[in-house]
Amino acid sequence: MKTSVFLVIVTLLFSSAAHAVGWDHGNAGDTVASEFILSGRDVLQRLELLYENNKPVFDTANLRAAIMTTEVVSEDHVYLDGFERDAVNFYPSKRLIKVNRSRWMDLRRSTETKARLRLVLHEYLWISGIDDTNFVHSEHLIELLNIGNYSPSIWWNPVNPANYVRANLAFAPEGCSFRPGKLDIKLSEETLLMEPVGECGDSYRQLQIVKQTGVTPPSSNARGLFHKYHITVFDKAKTIQGEMLFEPEWGECLLPEKGVCQVSGKMTVGGVEIVFWFLRD
Repeated sequence: MKTSVFLVIVTLLFSSAAHAVGWDHGNAGDTVASEFILSGRDVLQRLELLYENNKPVFDTANLRAAIMTTEVVSEDHVYLDGFERDAVNFYPSKRLIKVNRSRWMDLRRSTETKARLRLVLHEYLWISGIDDTNFVHSEHLIELLNIGNYSPSIWWNPVNPANYVRANLAFAPEGCSFRPGKLDIKLSEETLLMEPVGECGDSYRQLQIVKQTGVTPPSSNARGLFHKYHITVFDKAKTIQGEMLFEPEWGECLLPEKGVCQVSGKMTVGGVEIVFWFLRD
């Protein structure tokens, strides 16, 4: 990984629509809601790595469930009992968190990192069934995590982009070849099917590439999403001839340069040679 690349600041590719639910996609509509959920997942990952005397400090099972199933929306101002709040949770009736957009703009400053993550953890703890009155638990846990300052706007989406696949049969008769395949880096989940054209005979192979998305761990020094690909090769009878999992190296093709960046070397699986590329617009 080229750590110098991550000094470049890139804004998330979010549009300004309505809401984000559970957030499993890199293209969520409400930027504030998306940042709130991403912050929740950041805290969750950190807590899962927090051990004392070889035992986890905090059982994260219910917190993980809350983050995965709770709807998060943002509004210009949020009130509870007549007072404006940073955020309000509605549990158990709705499993909903409303975030105050005007106040989040201040909380998202890098100098407000602990306050921002404490608020996020506080809201999700209530959803998970833990009474966090006066931030008694969230304050303690955030202090244990010893988190450095960062701005939620410094996220790569993704840290390892690839949008173009070239494939060739290792042993192909003349006139049998693959057309290039295209991926959409804005999609967090995607399936690409590639078949050769021409008379291929027994050399025929079908290539299936399934994309998945994850969130970079706190220890990685990179903040954002990463893509990985499950590659499967079938013959004419739909019998699997080979499969592999490929995760492009983080940071290889992020600098804002024009042209083409080769994401992978040549990989051979099931009689097919594959190379991933990133083509900039």
